[in-house]
Amino acid sequence: MTAKVPIKGVIVVRQLWVGIMGALILCASIGLTACLPDPPPRNLPTLPAILDITPAPTLDIDATATAYASAPRPTPTVAALYIVQTGDTLSAIAERFSVTVDELVAANNLTDPNFIQPGQTLLIPSRIDTPRPALTPTP
Repeated sequence: MTAKVPIKGVIVVRQLWVGIMGALILCASIGLTACLPDPPPRNLPTLPAILDITPAPTLDIDATATAYASAPRPTPTVAALYIVQTGDTLSAIAERFSVTVDELVAANNLTDPNFIQPGQTLLIPSRIDTPRPALTPTP
C-alpha cells in the first residue's frame, strides 16, 4: 500500500524550497555587495594649470646676409684623379694641386683628413670660380 500525499502538501514543500533558495540568493548577493571597495571620491582636488611660455629668441638677419646665404654655390667639378702614394699627406696633395684641404675632404667625403692610404684614389676639385652676388648694404 502506498500512501497518498495530498497535493496541498506538495505545493507547500515546493513553496518552502523556493523560499529557501531565494533566501540563499539574497544572502549571497548581500555578502558579495559588502565585499566591494568604496567608490573613489568624485571631486578630486587639482591645482590650476600654469603655463610659463618663454618665446624663442629671434635672429635679425639683414638682406645682405640672406642674399649671400641663398647664392648658389657650384659643386666642385673634378679636375683630376690622384692615386695616393706612400708618404703623401692631404695637405701636401692640396698644395700640389692648388686646392685647400677642406675642398679635398668635401670632394672625397673623407671622415678623417689625417687618414689616407697608399693606393687610394682621390678626386681633385677644379678651381673654377663663379662670380658671387655683390654684397650691397640695405638701408
